[in-house]
Amino acid sequence: MNSVADHPRRYAVLAALLTATALYFGSGLTTIPALTWLAPVPVFLLAPRISARLTALVAFVGWSLGLANLWRYLLKDLELPPPALSFLLLLAAVFTLTVLLFRALAIRRRFLLAALTAPACWAACDYLIATVSPHGAFTSLAYTQADVRPVVQIVSLTGPWGISFLLMLPAAAIAAFLAPGIQRRAVIQLSTAVTFVAVGTISYSTWRLNDTPAAHQPVRVAIVSDNTPDDSNWATPGGPAILANYTAAITKAAQQGAQVVLLPEKIIDIQASVLPSLSSTFQKLASSNKVELVVGLTVFGDRGNDYNRALVFPADGGAPTAYDKHHLIPGVEPYASGNSLGLLPPSPQGRWGVLICKDLDFPALARQYGKADVDLLLVPALDFDNDGWLHSRMALLRGVENGIPIARAGSKGRLTLTDQHGRMISEQSALSNQSVTMIGQLTPGIAPTPYTRWGDWFAYLCIVLTVIGLVRSGSWTSRR
Repeated sequence: MNSVADHPRRYAVLAALLTATALYFGSGLTTIPALTWLAPVPVFLLAPRISARLTALVAFVGWSLGLANLWRYLLKDLELPPPALSFLLLLAAVFTLTVLLFRALAIRRRFLLAALTAPACWAACDYLIATVSPHGAFTSLAYTQADVRPVVQIVSLTGPWGISFLLMLPAAAIAAFLAPGIQRRAVIQLSTAVTFVAVGTISYSTWRLNDTPAAHQPVRVAIVSDNTPDDSNWATPGGPAILANYTAAITKAAQQGAQVVLLPEKIIDIQASVLPSLSSTFQKLASSNKVELVVGLTVFGDRGNDYNRALVFPADGGAPTAYDKHHLIPGVEPYASGNSLGLLPPSPQGRWGVLICKDLDFPALARQYGKADVDLLLVPALDFDNDGWLHSRMALLRGVENGIPIARAGSKGRLTLTDQHGRMISEQSALSNQSVTMIGQLTPGIAPTPYTRWGDWFAYLCIVLTVIGLVRSGSWTSRR
């Protein structure tokens, strides 16, 4: 890169385009996992060789263009107003901050600190955004690696912030190795640190993948999605038609050996006054078919106390367990938030729990189920067709973080069964206007994790390391 000083703008444009292209295909609603690791490399490599101002411009523009893969989803699928795109600019600003911090340390020849602080900064900001955002950890790049099982095991130790750190580490380390002025001592320090992280991550993942949980007897789970009628109001012909379709599907699934039947989120809209009679119908369905039946409903109260609710009807005819969704989509779900966990009574198959769709965008809520030693999570959900892969992988990561198998009914998206270590047991698409039943075998049993016990300790460590880096970096605008 000796000619960078002669043509900085030319290299800046090239770096921005390379980063944007890799990020565009390496993130978003579907991903090419390898490209996520490559996306930050061009900007990091260039940063110590150009001015801080040009570095900031390259980082911000490259990352912003890469995140254009979410424009259609936000504006058309979710029907959010254009100002919602400003959140993507915030993510680009975080990447810019990360690169500028790396540059400031690298030009001061603090190469080891630069290589470790930049990934820590990215992970710390990822955690802070997830903590305050109404969308939780939805925007984390950690999900890009959800199908790479050796990588995702680290979340059972660090939460998703560990993957956030790892995704930036190679770019920062390579850029530090190749930075102008690096000396042999710094190379040895960098090599030692990177080797330690790599060996530690591989060793932990290998151990975790071979960790056998205390399992119960396997259960056959049927996930049913019927999307034929658009009108789900119980007071119109659409609501009873939906019930008739699901009644037939439940009966057929039971005849095929299902012990649990999981239905999606918000299959029927009902008034609270109708809930007792409809609950009685579902309870008879559960007991007559000898299945545990999970149903998602929208319940409208007389005084505006509306809920997105899941009801679990036991096969023995006992009282149902009710759970109200905690985390609602802003501007889309004008309901009251739930405030208690959905824990079913203990049974010979262990302790089961229920969450609803977007609840699994929030690591802290899922972690409460890990603390409660839940052996199986049942999740009614409703996707937006195009985001089925992403939302199902967010659920997968929550399961790995806490060592809990998950059954997820993502109507208009993906139906999935995943085990404690993120292995996809069964998966099937369930797009709009499709009636789908997927039956698979899942083994309840929690595999306790350090993340459940210790929480976001790694995020706190990244915050501390970022502060140290900021203090040691001095003036960020130095052109030296």
